[in-house]
Amino acid sequence: MPKEVGILTHRDTDGVCAAAIAKICYPAAYVEFCENVDELAPRLHALPAWDTVVISDLGFNVAQKIELKNAFKEVSKSHKIIYIDHHLLPKGITRRTLPCYAFVHRTNVSCSELALGFFKPPVSLRYIALLGAIGDYQEHTRRMRRLVVKYGWRLIYLEEFLLEQAIEASRKDHPFKRKIIQGLVQGLWPSEIPGLMERARSGARRERTMENYVRKNVKRISRNMALVTDVPFSATGLAASYAARVANAEIGMGTYRKGNYIRFSMRRDEKSNLNLNELVIQTASKISGSGGGGHDAAVGGRVPIRKFNAFLRQLKREISR
Repeated sequence: MPKEVGILTHRDTDGVCAAAIAKICYPAAYVEFCENVDELAPRLHALPAWDTVVISDLGFNVAQKIELKNAFKEVSKSHKIIYIDHHLLPKGITRRTLPCYAFVHRTNVSCSELALGFFKPPVSLRYIALLGAIGDYQEHTRRMRRLVVKYGWRLIYLEEFLLEQAIEASRKDHPFKRKIIQGLVQGLWPSEIPGLMERARSGARRERTMENYVRKNVKRISRNMALVTDVPFSATGLAASYAARVANAEIGMGTYRKGNYIRFSMRRDEKSNLNLNELVIQTASKISGSGGGGHDAAVGGRVPIRKFNAFLRQLKREISR
C-alpha cells in the first residue's frame, strides 16, 4: 500500500463516484477536483508529494496534448500514475505513449464502471458505480443493467437525482463533495448523507432557474442549432441540453464569459449521430480556441471573445457539409 495517495477527478457525478470507488481501495487518499479538462495540465505540474495519483474522468484537451504528455512523463518519475477515463483521446495518445502504472480507457461506458472493474470494491458498494453511470447517461451497459435490476430503477434513479443535484449545487464547495465521497465509501446512500438533501433541494431550484432562463433567452441560430449565452451558474452543459430540448434543435450550445474567453458546452439530440467532439476539434483550432477530449454527444471548450462569432460561423459551415 503506497504511503500517500491522491485522487484527481472531475467534479461531476461520474467523477465523484469514480473517486469514491478509488477511495474504497485507498481509504487515506486525498481527493482534489477539476472543473474541466483545461485544468489537468497545470494540476499535474503542481502535484503534492504523493506516491500514487489516481486520475479519473479527465480527458485530454487536444490543444494541450503535448503539454500533457510531457506532464505525465515528468510526474511518472516520482509518482505511480493510475489513469482511468472514458473520453475520446486525441490521436497519438495511447497506453503506450503515456508512462502510467495503469492505463484504463474505454469509451461508451462511464468512468465509474471502469473504476469498478479496476479497483473491484466489495459487492455491497457496487451501487456507487451505478450512480455514476446514470449521472453520465451510461447505465445501459450489460453490467449496469444488471445492477439496475438488482437495486430497482425507482430507488436508484431517485438516489442518483438527489446526488447529482447536490453535486451541482456544490460546484465550488470541494469540502462538501469530499464529505459526499466519504459517505459513499462508508456505504451510505445519497439520501442518508448528512446535509445532502438540502443541497439537492438547492440544486433542483438551480435547475428550474436554468430551464426558465433558457426558455426566455435561447435563440435558434441555424436550421439545426440553438444557442443560449451568459448562462447562470456557469453550467454550460445543462444549458446546452435545455437549449436543444426547448428549441427542438439537433444541437444545443450554452456559453459564459471568463476572462478574455467564452467557455462553451455543446450537446446533441439523442437521435443525432453528429460527432460533436470532432466538430469542435476541427473548428476551434482554426480560430485560436481549444476543445475536444469529450464525447461524440457532449463536448466543451473555449474561444477568444473577439473570435466567438467567427467560431459560430465556422461551426455552421462544418455542420452543413
